[in-house]
Amino acid sequence: MKRKEMTRRQFIKTASAAIPAVGIGNQLFAATGAGKKPNVVFVFADQMRAHAMGCMGNDQVITPNLDQMAADGLLVTNALSIQPVCTPYRAQLLTGRYGHSTGVIHNDIRLPDSESVISEQMKKAGYVTGYVGKWHLSGNRSNPVDAKSRRGWDFWAVRNCSHAHSSPAYWLNDATEPIEVPGWEPDVQTDLAVEFIKKKKSEPFCLFLSFGPPHNPYKAPQKYLDMYKERKLKNRPNVPAGGLSLGKKRKKVKRADTAGDDTGALLQYYAMVTSLDSCMGRINRALAEAGVADDTIVVFSSDHGDMLGSQGHPLKQRPWEESVNIPFIVRYPAKIKKGQVRDWIVSSVDVMPTLLGLCNLPLPANVEGMDYSETFFGKSDTERDAAFLFNVHRGGGPGTDWRGIRTKEWTYAYHYSGDWVMYDLKNDPYQLNNLIDDPQFTAQKKKLRDQLEAMRKKLGESISLKGKQPAPIRLPV
Repeated sequence: MKRKEMTRRQFIKTASAAIPAVGIGNQLFAATGAGKKPNVVFVFADQMRAHAMGCMGNDQVITPNLDQMAADGLLVTNALSIQPVCTPYRAQLLTGRYGHSTGVIHNDIRLPDSESVISEQMKKAGYVTGYVGKWHLSGNRSNPVDAKSRRGWDFWAVRNCSHAHSSPAYWLNDATEPIEVPGWEPDVQTDLAVEFIKKKKSEPFCLFLSFGPPHNPYKAPQKYLDMYKERKLKNRPNVPAGGLSLGKKRKKVKRADTAGDDTGALLQYYAMVTSLDSCMGRINRALAEAGVADDTIVVFSSDHGDMLGSQGHPLKQRPWEESVNIPFIVRYPAKIKKGQVRDWIVSSVDVMPTLLGLCNLPLPANVEGMDYSETFFGKSDTERDAAFLFNVHRGGGPGTDWRGIRTKEWTYAYHYSGDWVMYDLKNDPYQLNNLIDDPQFTAQKKKLRDQLEAMRKKLGESISLKGKQPAPIRLPV
């Protein structure tokens, strides 16, 4: 496919000119007398697990800006990617609906044009909207991002799916060919975000920013690797020294507290996370300099996590915490009390309705997620007691076909051949002891299974299970 090439400076100048002129949002608000709504900046990484932040208790990773953002706002420790893979999460994020409802049940499925998405709702309310970064909702990952995919974003600079983090190519608004830009992808995207904030600071705006890292391949810029020179990294205790698959017959994971011999990927991963942290610092400074920080809802999250060898498995699409537990920090000084750390279960379908709720905007009738806005404001104690976990096997891909349930205290999942995993999260946070066949927990397993089946029935999910268990990876000994 033909591509234009621009320097980073040329691209930012070109993109800045493509940001809609001032006045779109203000004119509507002036006409309705509705008053200025809060701005929204939603930033999400690709494949970043919740535990890769200092504010989540990890003293190895360098994330000062995210840690400060958590101190200044609300940190949700039980945020979950309920179908932990790229395309399904993105469809849930934009629609507030489950994958089986939209039909987006695995990667590389086009989000149906009939689905109502958050950008369209924000535009109806007078917001100027922008989307920057990975899209992955245009169908096959090699597809161009056509104009019809744009779905109400006034400005967008996107790619469908690529993990070339050092030479990104973007489709800018209604361009007929992509523009390739040299440089570290998050830096270029942050340039665009900062430019958008500068130009739209006088009217309500909604900006989504989708970073590519720390998704594999694990390769960070040298300046961020250098920040870890004096740090000795250790894998999580559930990374087996020799690789181990957790099946029904092998329940316990040998602790690997000394497994410091396979931290090359971990080093690269953490360095990429630190690069995103630096970018978040720039975004928050831009909001402050524009004078809109107090009235802007800023969220940092991720589409799913990364196993990175935990339980002997790579990547995502697993029911374990490293795969499903994602970052979720909200800062909104005007209305959300700072310094909060909450263990609420916030699932990926809850994000869209919550963002609309935080802006006091109506929800589409078919939204299936929960609006947490009143809970975030401290006006309600309503929260989920459990989240429905879901994965659909596709052609021998990296995951299995499984269903699961996650409460604050328990994880349970079964796959096509029956019971798979069950963990007591309070007493076994690293999920080292699979209780699935322990006779002492037969009643607990039945309770979770019954609760899961009731959720499936209520949600109308009845896709038959098939597939195979994921193969473990072999780690060096």
